[in-house]
Amino acid sequence: MKKCCILMAAVLATAALCAPVLPSVAAEAETEPVVGFWSTEEGVLERPIASGTTETYAESDRKWQGLPTIAITPGGRMWCAWQTGDAIEGSEGPNNYDVMYYSDDNGKTWSKEYMIWDVPDESIRLADPRLFYDQFGKLWLVLIRGGLKGAYALEIINPDCEDPAANLEMGEPVSWMKAPPAHRPTILSNGYWITPVEVDTDAQQTYICRPNNEAGKYPWTTTTTQPAVTSFPDEKTFGESQILELEDGSLMMLSRLPRTCGGGMEISYSYDYGTSWTPYKADNGIPYITPSSKFHIQRLESGAILMITHATTADREQLAAYLSYDDGKTYPYMMMLDDTDIRGNWRDFGVSYPEAAAEQGEHGEIYIVYDAGRYGLKEIRMCVVTEEDIKAGRPVSEYCRMREQISKLGEYLDYVDVKEDYEQYITVEPGTDKSEILSQLPSSVTLVATDGSELCLEGEWECLEYSKNDVGRYTFEFSEKVTGKAQDLYSLLKVSVTVADDSGETTDPEDPGKDPDNPDEPSEPNGSGWIVWAAVGGGIALIAVAAAVTVAILKKKNSAERKK
Repeated sequence: MKKCCILMAAVLATAALCAPVLPSVAAEAETEPVVGFWSTEEGVLERPIASGTTETYAESDRKWQGLPTIAITPGGRMWCAWQTGDAIEGSEGPNNYDVMYYSDDNGKTWSKEYMIWDVPDESIRLADPRLFYDQFGKLWLVLIRGGLKGAYALEIINPDCEDPAANLEMGEPVSWMKAPPAHRPTILSNGYWITPVEVDTDAQQTYICRPNNEAGKYPWTTTTTQPAVTSFPDEKTFGESQILELEDGSLMMLSRLPRTCGGGMEISYSYDYGTSWTPYKADNGIPYITPSSKFHIQRLESGAILMITHATTADREQLAAYLSYDDGKTYPYMMMLDDTDIRGNWRDFGVSYPEAAAEQGEHGEIYIVYDAGRYGLKEIRMCVVTEEDIKAGRPVSEYCRMREQISKLGEYLDYVDVKEDYEQYITVEPGTDKSEILSQLPSSVTLVATDGSELCLEGEWECLEYSKNDVGRYTFEFSEKVTGKAQDLYSLLKVSVTVADDSGETTDPEDPGKDPDNPDEPSEPNGSGWIVWAAVGGGIALIAVAAAVTVAILKKKNSAERKK
């Protein structure tokens, strides 16, 4: 067992670390050494990442950051890792590397010191990492070699240790597979691990691991004889597929599509633990959509299925959480996690690449991380929600915390409160005129920033999609927006209006979102429920969804909490 500050296999080409060298692990494919060290080591933050660049491992030199992963230890410590580095995000970005931080106060604050993972070969980057707890209680850090060149895994031996920068121990790097996984593995009911790999997205294969924990052997092999064939072979470039085991033992594999193809997501099924897969099927309805971006799905402790994806195919915005209690056939509950406004390119302001920790809190808390404005805001954010919050479509539990910033490097001023007294969540009966709603909203909104500065905006509220006789949720937006080097962090300039009948239902209580002609199939889009669809640029865009969600329910009531 070696400390994290030890060289895992070799010395960085550009700057040697004073530590013992560990042997590399034999693998099927050619591999490169992995190096792990702490930011607190002397000289690390002044060290160039590679030859020919002045960029260092310091936070201030990061050109972008995103693609986070999270895990929670038995002792309650949180570990969060993500990818960062130079201005080129893809495989051509040789100066990209991974970092990992921790929190000991339930994610309210995060460590100033951080782990850095890199490879000495400057032609290879480390892509988005994965944190994975197996059924034996082992926490793994999976590091992806960019350019579809495989993956390493390292066991974090004592993740709850005191003073991790001095005492954290790691196992030797193991080459898991020669093809990179898109998500952390799914642990099946038979104890096997399964994951799709990012090699041939036109004919998706899966890899199986039959772990032998006593012998310390974790071999990955593919048993796929019939891969999942895409419906769009000429257009699909990324899969980032993920697998969920259903209650009957069958496997459902979801895969990313371009936004103009079949709602942006397609689904395949296996009835023999991943040996053969049905052809992918697109156009599966809400919430099986995405604007050509990554999604996340998992089963919660309650047995419910949690789906985190974008509530639109238009762009990387409107990140939402959905709940299903019938094994993924319908998703009657939805909560907007982050509907940050996009100004121009999503890379500067979009929200994307969510992941929920496999472990929930003692009160059922679900910890969700994602990136916000990879190149502009440069934030890694976290939402903490419960099933109660998602069912309500807004923060209602005492444990709910929205849009917390794990890392904030874009230096944008955050507006976090308003001086006017108006509700951000309004519920009305069917037949309520728009004018009645507008009468409750101010024509002047004064935003308050974290530094105490104020911004007064004059304008009006509008929701073109509002239909007073159709139950559902609608978003009213203020005409004036925040501009410049600032952001409306909690979407204070948006108000959620729910049209509900006497029972409080916003969907058909007997058949929420089901297709009456195919009740066993996932729900298809419709115009009379809690979503409204429209054609946008040849694709399908969700234009009216559960509303702008923020940290609090009422502006003034919770302003003190928002400023903490």
